[in-house]
Amino acid sequence: MKKILFLLLFLLVVKSVFAETKRYFVTRFGTAEGLTSNQVLTVYKDKDNYLWIGSHNGLQRFDGRKFMTYQIDSPERQTTQSVSEILVDLKGKMWLRVGDDYGIYIPEKQLFTKFPFEKTQDRFQGESLWMDSKGNLFVIVNHNKLLWIDQENQIITDKNLPIQLPDGWRPRSIFEDKNGLYWISCVEGISVFDPKNSAVYTRNSNPLGLEVLKNPALNSVFNYYEDSEGIAWINYWSPDEKLISYDPKTHAWKDHKSELSPPTTNYQEAYGNLELPNGQLWRYGIQTLADFDRKSKKFTPLIQSDIRYDKISKVIWDDAGGIWLATDSGLYFLHFDTPNIFFLERDTKEGNYEYQAIEEVIHRGDTSVWLGSWGKGLSAFKPMTGELNLDWIYRSAPKAIETLQVWDIHHDKKRNLVWVALQKGLIQVIELDSKKVHFIYPEAFEGSTIRTIAQEDQGNLWFGTQNGSIIKYEGEGILETNFKRIRKFQGRIPQILISKDQKLWVTTTNEGVYVLDLQEGKILRHLDNSILNSNTTEKILQANDSTFLIGFELLNKFKVNTNQNEIFSYSDGLVSNTILHMQCDSNGLVWIYTPNGMTRFDVNTNTFYSFGKNHFFSTIPGDGRSGTRFSNGELAFVSNNGIMIFDPSQFERNLTPPVPSITSIELFGLYIGDGSLDSLKKEFTSRENSLTFDFNILNFPIQDRFTYYYRLVGADPEWIEAKGSFQAVYSLLPPGEYRFEVRSANESGVFSEPAVFSFEIKPSLVQTWWFKALLGLIFIGIVYLIYRMNVNRILAVVNLRSRLARDLHDDMGSTLSTINILSSMAKTKIGTDPAKSSEYISKISENSQRMMEAMDDIVWSIKPQNDTMEKLIARMREFANEALESKDILFNMEIDEKVLGMKLSMDARRDLFLIFKEGINNAAKYSKATRLLISFELEKSIFIMKIKDYGVGFDLNDLDDGNGLENMKKRAANLNGTLTINSKPGEGTELILNITL
Repeated sequence: MKKILFLLLFLLVVKSVFAETKRYFVTRFGTAEGLTSNQVLTVYKDKDNYLWIGSHNGLQRFDGRKFMTYQIDSPERQTTQSVSEILVDLKGKMWLRVGDDYGIYIPEKQLFTKFPFEKTQDRFQGESLWMDSKGNLFVIVNHNKLLWIDQENQIITDKNLPIQLPDGWRPRSIFEDKNGLYWISCVEGISVFDPKNSAVYTRNSNPLGLEVLKNPALNSVFNYYEDSEGIAWINYWSPDEKLISYDPKTHAWKDHKSELSPPTTNYQEAYGNLELPNGQLWRYGIQTLADFDRKSKKFTPLIQSDIRYDKISKVIWDDAGGIWLATDSGLYFLHFDTPNIFFLERDTKEGNYEYQAIEEVIHRGDTSVWLGSWGKGLSAFKPMTGELNLDWIYRSAPKAIETLQVWDIHHDKKRNLVWVALQKGLIQVIELDSKKVHFIYPEAFEGSTIRTIAQEDQGNLWFGTQNGSIIKYEGEGILETNFKRIRKFQGRIPQILISKDQKLWVTTTNEGVYVLDLQEGKILRHLDNSILNSNTTEKILQANDSTFLIGFELLNKFKVNTNQNEIFSYSDGLVSNTILHMQCDSNGLVWIYTPNGMTRFDVNTNTFYSFGKNHFFSTIPGDGRSGTRFSNGELAFVSNNGIMIFDPSQFERNLTPPVPSITSIELFGLYIGDGSLDSLKKEFTSRENSLTFDFNILNFPIQDRFTYYYRLVGADPEWIEAKGSFQAVYSLLPPGEYRFEVRSANESGVFSEPAVFSFEIKPSLVQTWWFKALLGLIFIGIVYLIYRMNVNRILAVVNLRSRLARDLHDDMGSTLSTINILSSMAKTKIGTDPAKSSEYISKISENSQRMMEAMDDIVWSIKPQNDTMEKLIARMREFANEALESKDILFNMEIDEKVLGMKLSMDARRDLFLIFKEGINNAAKYSKATRLLISFELEKSIFIMKIKDYGVGFDLNDLDDGNGLENMKKRAANLNGTLTINSKPGEGTELILNITL
């Protein structure tokens, strides 16, 4: 364990030092910080460094920053009950006492498996859970019975107990020593069980001669413990509580109860004990917390005003360097690595001190610290010995209130004087050699309050006042005539500074910062809000030869050689935007006092190092006023009622950055585990795509001293600095493989190895590559289909035009040619052979009629409204009626209903109609029939058209293959069909068209 440093807190009452020695810096957690109850019953630190807390309001886990509350289900949801015992066995299983039940708890499933008691027990005097070195678990029912948890049978029983007790003895606690003996504290005394030979020893049966058992006073024993040096500690009642020890080396018994007694007469118990890895012993209980000094062999009670409790239920050691206290007033952590800080805080019963100045005064080798209070005047002290008597300073003081209203103190080493800046233009000058004190009101100040003092290398003094005046003092002695006003600015002058190159820097509350020469006070430079963040400036510090820090609200870093200014705020790492004071240490690091604590700034790297809420600097007063650096390198700061002095070199700058832990992973805001769980789900569906990661260093004292960076490989191109919250939120992540990484960095920018959590978001069906490829192919197919449809439409138009051209050429062209020839012939015969001319004119009329019919067929087939079979058959009926009626031929048309639903192309309909038309015309011309049958049938995928006349018929051998029959066959072939003609003389003729659809 690290060496314990002491934090000294002195409460100064008037002029004497009353001390509370504050040995440890303490952090307290209560309901305001996230605990569900201030009544903390138990605490446990697991192997992953998580802290588990049991209280009256259930179970919580703490990572040093965030309390996570766990539900306890078994397996149905249970109402919240107290958790008073937490223990992890040798197999890593967590055991809890929840209400009156014991069982195994699986945190990641929030599942509690209860082990019932075999028999009803009398448990009203309390009980405890204990585990031996073999992993056996025992339930000690106080003043009643010893039970054990039979894990094989999942029951709590007294059968087959691994430990034996004398019959009727009532246990209170058990201790297993390094030799394997079980020391059982009972109401009847101490019983020892030897598992090697299954023997039970008591004061009446002590074959081993155990010295402790020989003590006849040991009845009603509550606790027995043997420490690492072999000293036995026994806590028993006779009739009140006793705490004694037995040293086997010296055979000495000692009573320690009086050492633990509190400063009051309150009731007390010291039933708990804890031995640290270094052998340090602690006792705790009701109104008790003390550690044992091996040298003096005495307990020292720990009494600090910031540790308040009535009862401590549990104390455990944290390898990070401290102990956790589970109390009835919250959860406490005692920092054993407490820094060596000298902190004095005044008693304010007689009003605030309002410290404005602190100055180190070294006179004849004797060093003291002088303090200036606005209202109580000057005081001085030595940090390790106490306050000095300065009554002589005020013996000749004027009867004016301003003599006690100090704004600044300056030790003039050249003249061996102390200059004190006071209210209303009053200056107090103290001669250290002669102890003479002068109070003067120089006219140059015009009665204005003197706020600040600085001294140049030549020994001249400079003063800044409330009314904006700059006053210079030069010469020897203490003469009012040596004060001269050099310049006056608008607004107050909170601070002046003599730079290393001997120039005067002046802060103002209205006009920014002025830089003057020291000879005539000429303005060499003016920094206003065109360069700085504001014209209101109160604090200034020269960090190095060329860098000045200026602040009040926000921090300005001004480079003289480049005339460039950088502005820093809370978002850049400052713990507060308000600057109370700044002081540079011997290593060039700037310590900045803010209302939110102390931070450290490196002007070379522009990095801030804040000590975090777990450090003493987070608890310092938030009303700092001034400060200085002592000759030994220590830094000193004053607040309204306090003084703080420390050596900045003790705060290590380059701590090795630990690997952070991923403390919580949430899916849509629901906790699913942390990075330590091997069984954690690492594959998610496409809808499980919103994850939140919490991270932290599981080392409570130092976790806030590092900067955290994270990234999600697969989503984040660069590392992201975690500012403010230690959490990364990712919403609506697309499918893919991801790796969340988080690492820490120290003040020098050294990074740790990252903590990693890899996971995969599986794509949904529509997000898979093959589905996308299929969609792509379908899209290409649709585009191609549209293209082909467009091409087919164009081709259809082209084909239609070509067919129309062909039909017009074939039908009408030939007909018109015939008409033209007949017209010419009729013209030549009209005068010579009128009869022949009349014949030609008749033929012209017939050809004109056929041409009109052909034109009508073409136009009819083109119209879209005629695209149905119903329209086609209606036209066939109309044509047949016209053609056959003039020949006195009756016809009957039979139509299968299935035919009406057929879909034929425009060309097919036209070819079918022309075949039908030719067949009807032939029947009308040649059949000499009086009756004709027309039928349309659809058998499966074959369309059948029949035209049957009951006329004279003919011999098929005499059939002449003319143009009409030839055209009919061609059209049938175009329809993917066959044309059959059946006829016999005297039996009529039948035309059959079969079309395969």
